[in-house]
Amino acid sequence: MTQLKKISVNELAVGMYFSGFDGPWIENPFWRSKFLIEHAADVSRARSAGFEFCWIDISLGRDVIAASQVEEGVEPVAVAPAAPITPEEEYRQELGEALRLYESAKESTQLMFKQARLGKTLDVERCQDLVEEIAASVTRNSNALLSIIRLKRADEYTYLHSIAVCTMMVALARTLGMDNTACKEAGLAGYLHDVGKAFIPLEVLNKPGKLTDQEFRIIQRHPVLGYEYLSGFAGVPDYVLDVCLHHHEKIDGSGYPGRQQGNQIDLYSRMAAVCDVYDAITSDRSYKTAWDPAESLARMASWNGHFDRPIFLTFVKTLGIYPIGSIVKLRSGRTALVIRQNHKDLTKPVVKAFTTTLSIEALESEIIDLSSPDQEDVISERSGQDWIRSNGLVLDSLKALVEGSDSAGVPAP
Repeated sequence: MTQLKKISVNELAVGMYFSGFDGPWIENPFWRSKFLIEHAADVSRARSAGFEFCWIDISLGRDVIAASQVEEGVEPVAVAPAAPITPEEEYRQELGEALRLYESAKESTQLMFKQARLGKTLDVERCQDLVEEIAASVTRNSNALLSIIRLKRADEYTYLHSIAVCTMMVALARTLGMDNTACKEAGLAGYLHDVGKAFIPLEVLNKPGKLTDQEFRIIQRHPVLGYEYLSGFAGVPDYVLDVCLHHHEKIDGSGYPGRQQGNQIDLYSRMAAVCDVYDAITSDRSYKTAWDPAESLARMASWNGHFDRPIFLTFVKTLGIYPIGSIVKLRSGRTALVIRQNHKDLTKPVVKAFTTTLSIEALESEIIDLSSPDQEDVISERSGQDWIRSNGLVLDSLKALVEGSDSAGVPAP
């Protein structure tokens, strides 16, 4: 039987079953709302979160040792003080938590699309809970989840695209200075923006070759189909309906389905237009290979009339000039994969640099922080995706980083 007890956050210790802070969930530094505290690092993170009180479940974990118990001769359980967590340890821990969240989100999103395809009721509350967890992860460290969303295969694109756009919408909203409520709203709108694709025939949606004009018109129906589906549920907010219907509108009025232009397009829809296109062109699809992230931003910048310019520039600031997954050439002649941003200097990210043979085979690699004072190497140019694609090193390197095999000596964000 649950036995909740309110305690001071300073009394929190390893062995207690944490059941939430006495405050807003969005500011929770953990992606789980309830769990057994097994590491001193979790205690340290809880104490630095800014809350005065929290809840523990004494039926599932240890209780606070009261002063009266000590007077009566009851030996208190020795608990080592929570050691301060280093930025490197915090980032590594967040990568692991982001990966677990991502796997859970994959299952939930697959189920959502399946239920939509069958015409079943949308579980709006479950969607909101997932978005809150994504928002909490982005708030703690946006680099972690933005790294994880690069790890998707072409056959997973439709539903993982929803998770990626949700994550980028939250991150973009934070950079735009929106409050916590608006960040979650943007995330929910991004998560549900493409639900209409559940009603597009799979042979059209996953066609490996070029679409015919008729097939393209079928694809273009997904915003309206999604809008009609979501409109049938009382709990779906209006801003979600708007983004679902208008995320393919363009600033110059040449988009669809409403040919809206300029500020006729709602703010969240203008944000979603950028996030949606970026994830689409940087992902492997059934009919094309992914574009390099840095090259994608450069191309998007040249599409006059497509995006809201201030929002696009803020998006670049959010992801970095060289987004995670970008391939760059270093002045030393090495090719490097961007694995993390340095938000204080977007021109000097953390990279995994490769030394290669003449046949473009990787011999060795090292992780370096280009912003380090003693680091002389710099980015000389964008490299594009051909070399890295042919060797499969984008996914392999990011997976190695997530799994910890590259963690030794990784510079802190």
